[in-house]
Amino acid sequence: MHYSLSIALRHLRTKRRSGFVSRVTLVAVGGTFVGVATLIIVLSLMNGFEEELRTRIVEFNTHALVFSRTKGSWNKIDSVAVEVEKLSEVLSTSLFVRGESLIYYELIPGVKAKIKGVIVKGVDLESERNVSAVIDSFRPDINSFNVDWFEDENPVPGIVLGEELAKALRISMGEKVSLVSAPARLQAGVMKPRTRDFRVVAYFKTGVYEFDSRFAYIDIKEAEQFFDFEGSTRGFGIKLDNIYRADIVDSKIRDLLHSYEYGTNNWINMNSNLFSYIKVEKILMFLLLALIILVAAFNLVGMLTMVIMEKRSEIGILRSMGASSGGIMSIFMIEGTIIGFIGTSLGVIGGLAAAMILKKIHLDLPPDVYFINTLPVVVKGIDILMIGMASLAISIIATVYPSWEACHVLPLDAIQYD
Repeated sequence: MHYSLSIALRHLRTKRRSGFVSRVTLVAVGGTFVGVATLIIVLSLMNGFEEELRTRIVEFNTHALVFSRTKGSWNKIDSVAVEVEKLSEVLSTSLFVRGESLIYYELIPGVKAKIKGVIVKGVDLESERNVSAVIDSFRPDINSFNVDWFEDENPVPGIVLGEELAKALRISMGEKVSLVSAPARLQAGVMKPRTRDFRVVAYFKTGVYEFDSRFAYIDIKEAEQFFDFEGSTRGFGIKLDNIYRADIVDSKIRDLLHSYEYGTNNWINMNSNLFSYIKVEKILMFLLLALIILVAAFNLVGMLTMVIMEKRSEIGILRSMGASSGGIMSIFMIEGTIIGFIGTSLGVIGGLAAAMILKKIHLDLPPDVYFINTLPVVVKGIDILMIGMASLAISIIATVYPSWEACHVLPLDAIQYD
């Protein structure tokens, strides 16, 4: 064993060290522990939010979509879907009509009503099930919007509301609501909006408040009758074999169609701002919380400085015995590195333990604030590696100055100092 390592370990084990120096050592270890553990917990939570949000968005929306831009292309979208489905990356497609509307529900007929703006999406249940997981969240499970388990002399088409939307309207299963379209139509010289009655036949819950509070589903044929080209978008959703190639497949679809009449989009492009924000926030959070480790590094500098003052005579004796400047410097660098390694190791263990506990207890969150209703935790190995390396690097850098001062102590002055 090299004498530098042997002496450094002896310094750490010695019981003769002053109580103040020992306390500063514990503070340095504790500061590194807290900084590393906090970084692991926070980044694991942010990873969880990003992963959960990506999963919910991809499941609710389709991986890519094509929509009509002109009145002529509105009627030809079916044949375009057949052409796009021939691409090797495309698993399936589903036609849709999507428009904005007001939903009107009378709490007390003729006295009190609830009105809310909603996004109405007309789909075919079977084909939509092949491209989106939202149909699987319908409760109760339905095979058709026109269910026949309501006794009604004048049957009306069915509608499926987001769970949060139904709560806001205070509407129960089986009750009637009215959709009021934004574009008005001319009737007897008066502009009147289109209205249509629907019966609530199911609810859906994706876990993303923004979706569950704003969306409603109806049959695609009803949507085609209720909306027109000016007031809605007609197109088809696409399910891909690899969701992370959505932007590449999007470009291939544009090249295939090669027409201004059709527009395309994909989940990566639609949510790029959101995920860019999360990425930048993770970097900023890492830098901010790394300041805790930096504070611990200053404590490490102070501790090593006091150890050097305490061991000044020993440094002089070692120098007079022929120890090199590099050897003296390495003693205190090793000592500081070991302290940093202990703090980092304890921090990694503590951070992983806390993350696992948070993952198991499933803390509830207000969904209208955080988009999702439970606290997600995802631990990534690359984050642990980066945090550990950054902590050790800061600890090693912090040992350089006091160790450099130690190696410049003159033997005679050090012995006389004692």
